[in-house]
Amino acid sequence: MHPEESLQAHLDLNGKRLLPIHNGTFSLAFHSWTEPFEQIQQLASAKGVDLATPKMGEALALKGENHTSAWWKE
Repeated sequence: MHPEESLQAHLDLNGKRLLPIHNGTFSLAFHSWTEPFEQIQQLASAKGVDLATPKMGEALALKGENHTSAWWKE
């Protein structure tokens, strides 16, 4: 799904935290590698959705609070 579709599915399902997957795994598209991350971050922020963006391979607790960052900008 594209970022806007992922957000809509999250909203439709009344999700608590949005965890996008398969973003940035491989650079195979015509858009920049970071574009999906940038889009989902902007969309989630506009809708007040809690977004989790752990680094690839980083552990993420399903319960409790996670502090994720825009690591792809580093």
